[in-house]
Amino acid sequence: MSDKPKISAALRQLLLRLHFYAGLLIAPFLLVSAVTGLAYALSYPLEDALYSDLRTVDVGGERLSIAAQVEAVTAAHPDWTVTAVRPAAEDDASTTVLVDDGVSRESGAVAAVYVDPYTGAVLGDSTSYGSSQAGPVREWISTLHRNLHLGEPGRLYSELAASWLWVVALGGLVLWILRKRRAGGFWRPKPTGTGRARTLAWHGPVGLWLVAVLLFLSVTGLTWSRYAGEHVAELREVLSWTTPSVALDSAGSNDSGASGGDHAEHDHSGATGASPFAIALLDSVYTTARDADMNGPLQITLPTGTGTQYLVAETHRSLPLEQDQIVVDTVEGAPVVAEELRFADWPFMAQATNVFIAAHMGLLFGLANQLILAAAMLAVVLMIVWGYRMWWQRRPKGGRVGRPYPRGGLRGLPWWMAALVAAVAAGVGWFFPLLGISLAAFIAIDVIIGLWQRFRKPPKENEDGDVLVSRRAALAGATLSAAVGAGVGMAVASSADDGGEAAAEEPGVEPFFGDRQAGITTPAQRHALFASFALSDKALSGEAFDTAAVAANLQALLQDWSAVAAALAAGEAPPKAKIDGDDQFDAEAVAAGLDPARLTVTFGIGPGTFAKAGLEPVRPSKLAELPEFDGDKLNPAWSGGDLLLQICGDDQQVVSGAFLELRKRAVGYGTLGWVQQGFSSPPSGGGTPRNLMGFKDGSANPEVGSETFDARVWAVDSEPSWFEGGTYLVFRKIRMRLPDWSMLTAEDQNLTFGRDRDSGVPLSGGGEFDHPDFTALDASGLPAVPADSHVAVVHDAAMVRRGYNYDYGFLTQGDVSSDAAVDGHLDGHMHAEHPYDAGLLFVSFQADPQAFIDAQEKMAASDRLSEFITAEGSAVFVLPPGAPEGGYVGQGLFES
Repeated sequence: MSDKPKISAALRQLLLRLHFYAGLLIAPFLLVSAVTGLAYALSYPLEDALYSDLRTVDVGGERLSIAAQVEAVTAAHPDWTVTAVRPAAEDDASTTVLVDDGVSRESGAVAAVYVDPYTGAVLGDSTSYGSSQAGPVREWISTLHRNLHLGEPGRLYSELAASWLWVVALGGLVLWILRKRRAGGFWRPKPTGTGRARTLAWHGPVGLWLVAVLLFLSVTGLTWSRYAGEHVAELREVLSWTTPSVALDSAGSNDSGASGGDHAEHDHSGATGASPFAIALLDSVYTTARDADMNGPLQITLPTGTGTQYLVAETHRSLPLEQDQIVVDTVEGAPVVAEELRFADWPFMAQATNVFIAAHMGLLFGLANQLILAAAMLAVVLMIVWGYRMWWQRRPKGGRVGRPYPRGGLRGLPWWMAALVAAVAAGVGWFFPLLGISLAAFIAIDVIIGLWQRFRKPPKENEDGDVLVSRRAALAGATLSAAVGAGVGMAVASSADDGGEAAAEEPGVEPFFGDRQAGITTPAQRHALFASFALSDKALSGEAFDTAAVAANLQALLQDWSAVAAALAAGEAPPKAKIDGDDQFDAEAVAAGLDPARLTVTFGIGPGTFAKAGLEPVRPSKLAELPEFDGDKLNPAWSGGDLLLQICGDDQQVVSGAFLELRKRAVGYGTLGWVQQGFSSPPSGGGTPRNLMGFKDGSANPEVGSETFDARVWAVDSEPSWFEGGTYLVFRKIRMRLPDWSMLTAEDQNLTFGRDRDSGVPLSGGGEFDHPDFTALDASGLPAVPADSHVAVVHDAAMVRRGYNYDYGFLTQGDVSSDAAVDGHLDGHMHAEHPYDAGLLFVSFQADPQAFIDAQEKMAASDRLSEFITAEGSAVFVLPPGAPEGGYVGQGLFES
């Protein structure tokens, strides 16, 4: 008796460690399976809404004959051969005609044409997939859930998840029961206390209620799997649990998979088509089937060639199930029932299997079934999150990750018990191969780590007795994890049928193609170059262009620029320029051998472009030249433009090389107006970069992808359709009077901005990204954030900033600067004859440029920062949406 507690403790220790590692390492696969399963459960009502125009009709008078409906399809699609028909089962339902359209689909979906049974009008065509008659959306989601659209190798993910799901569920159930929580909280969540105990109070009861569903999903899901599924199929055959089927004459028969067996959702074969004579007999075959007590929705599969046998199957897989099948033979002219297979005559386990799989697919109880599956998948996601949270909450003091449960459970068992556990594990591993392989990998890694820890120096412990993990140990663990991950990735990639290599994103590459242009939501790179071009209205020969020629040149330039930018961003050589000879210098050589360095190229179109190119009717509604604001000293040489290039990257040479290549392409299309170059240096530990005044710049920006960001940036209101999803860019060259600024005290600088210079926190308190409290008072009773501070003036501006610093040093020509000697600026530092030019290349994105105008007018009127800055360049551009794959930026403008 004394050994029983020891055995129980050892088994619990072993189960804890298994449950921990399974949850930690298999949970990502379970998470993907749960999310895609949730999408599949919700795809039923989604498809009902998407395809209602094909599947429903207005109730009319007398229905046309089935043959007439099918003949309407053959008339509309004479090259498509009819294979089967699903007569309308409801008064407002359309008739579905399955056809062979000559397209072989990997999933096995077949083409389907929908007909109004009252008028014979062809409503349209789509595809039908499996016994649930899924449309393209559900077919795509089903394939995603099954194999992530990766083909046969992708099925390994779902099999691995299903193989471990029952282990994790049962292990968690046993561990929860062993806690003997008889008080409230065993059956329902009763969170009390803090930390891991509070999380477990949710994890345990929710898992308890989920166990039955998880076991059901695991068992039924494994029947679809590649390796374990073969063992399941063999077992079903041995026990006579297989689904029976009727036999058709081999000559001229057409096996369209009317029921498709238990797994018809994932296996639906097409057919070769029927003759016109076979179509003419459809109505008499349908009547014969109804007389033979075939109820509910039917699918009639037609014979091919000289065949005379029709397969008629009930397709109702929700309660009450109607899965009868009969063979109707017309060899003697009049249709007769040649063979029948009633669902009631199936073996009991075959019936049960069919019912369980229908429930797994969300068919058994209709919408209720689908909602239950969706709720279960959401609960699984929560269970995974709670599981990871508990792991993190188990971390030792000063640690960053949780500790595993101690090893040694197997050694604590008697030899016969250990042998039994090993035998059970081996048997389970044989039946579920992926579970066995992954479990063996876990054990091997665990043994290696155990041996390493055994023979290394005794570990150091802190005052609480917790083992302190050295940096070297942490690095070794990370390396081992990376190696295992790499090995799994290579194994999956090597098992692909086509032998293709696994795709991997190149380092330093920002994608050029997409719905949005790069360089807007892209995290700011270290270097930026802004260049403005004026579209040419004359040819190099001096001949004037008309608006059509200017538009054609604009289109050609955007096409060329897009091709070059896409190549450079990917680290590839751009296409040869038309003006380059064989022996001519190529600008791309400037950055030869360098990483793309997250290069992005963003294109903008100025207000004057639309008039020059005759595109005024499709000009964005809010695009107009910016006014000159009070305090501006704009230099025309640094303002305006028809086209803008914003080139950003983490390597200055890559940025310069891209500009040289793109500028070369503009010859004959446009002339360079101005160029400005800037830099940004984020802190080594991450965070908001600083401007040359020493303050953090961009703290008030909303998070990329948030509702606030999208509302501020993307233009959709009253805009031409081609521009929806684009944005407006405002550019300002802002010179800072840094010598004057440097003479202020830190307190005066803080009051000017309304933030603490070092932390970026508003003077009202809180965190860097907290909204200032303009009602807060300081110790003297004055507003903590002065009303004329920069934050107070512009805090509500509906735009997103992306500024870069610039430092051009001491200028040699006073007349190019707003700070020339004639300005009377005397401070002893400016060297008026050779003023210092440094400041900010201000860039903002906004859905409406009026947001910037309003903010700038407020600044000019009352912002104390205006005393230390002067705008010397100004421009506004529209940034079109991104380029489609293989297309170019601005493509929609020329297609509108």
